[in-house]
Amino acid sequence: MQQLVEAILVNLPVGLIIIGPDGRIIEANRAACHILGCSLEEFKGSSWGELFLSHDDNPEFAEVVTDAIQNETRKVERVTPYQLPDGKRKFLSVISAALHDKGRMSSIVVLIEDMTELAVMHQREKDILAQNHRLATDRAKSLIAFARSVAHQIRNPIMSIAGFTRLLKRKTNDDARESLDAIAEETLKLEGMVRSVAEYSAIAVARIAQVNLWVVIEEAKRHIENHPACIGQDIRWKTDCPDMNLRVDRDLMVQALAELLLNSAEFAGAKAEITVCAKESEGAVTITVTDSGPGFTSEGLDLAFDPFYTTKTVGAGMGLTRARRIVGEHQGTIAIANTDDGHALITIYVPVNGAEVIAAA
Repeated sequence: MQQLVEAILVNLPVGLIIIGPDGRIIEANRAACHILGCSLEEFKGSSWGELFLSHDDNPEFAEVVTDAIQNETRKVERVTPYQLPDGKRKFLSVISAALHDKGRMSSIVVLIEDMTELAVMHQREKDILAQNHRLATDRAKSLIAFARSVAHQIRNPIMSIAGFTRLLKRKTNDDARESLDAIAEETLKLEGMVRSVAEYSAIAVARIAQVNLWVVIEEAKRHIENHPACIGQDIRWKTDCPDMNLRVDRDLMVQALAELLLNSAEFAGAKAEITVCAKESEGAVTITVTDSGPGFTSEGLDLAFDPFYTTKTVGAGMGLTRARRIVGEHQGTIAIANTDDGHALITIYVPVNGAEVIAAA
């Protein structure tokens, strides 16, 4: 049996230390020595306190075992930093457990695994994601500034064309007016597009306040009730929402949700059934909007958030684009999909205090 125990200790890939109730180390394997940078001779017969509590290099590591010894905790598990005697730093997964015999603590078993490579890899991934986020943010800011500039530069020529078209219509015969009407109609479309770009580039979190989610949803419904897509359509609303508060820019969030509800109303048509559900989890709220319409086409799933993409005969195609920008300003995301039965499904994920992150930045 002793040979079996020794074989297990030698071949065990993780560090193992067994500590007696008096705090002295009864047994340790070579993996533990290698991970902690100590010799086997230092472990045998030494006390845990002498090795790890006499100096303050590794307080978090020592605390895992101290908790088990002092509180006789059956299991303590943490990932802690650890500094080797030569100054190098590691990250260790440490599990300590108090074993009991006839109601009394008989020993503490400590399992140690070196997680340094994994921790370094995770940190590298986090750094890459943070860098990508910064680059994406910089690109978005540049595009917004460019869009604002273009909208400003185009607005004046469009207004001039519209003005001169109206003047010419008063001075020409009926044959020429038809062509001028076509010019005026296209000018109005350009004006709408420029206005949409200007509104999009002006989106920014301004007034952060606590607001009830029910209030946001009901205001979004009222926001679209006089839209031609909703008047006389006998829309049936279903709402399933917890009584919870968000800290957001109220006007912007109402606008974003209204864009999604309007999109559902326009495509679902008369007697549409639109369902808004929300649930809270881990400091964030997930809102889903589904309707009884035909759902997104494959092209729509790919292009719905692209500026000016639309399958409608009227409108600039900026509704979902604006909604995604607003939710993004609150550190959230929007995703679109189709349900299993082929209806549109839009999902919003918003941190409860996401707007405060942007405001602080």
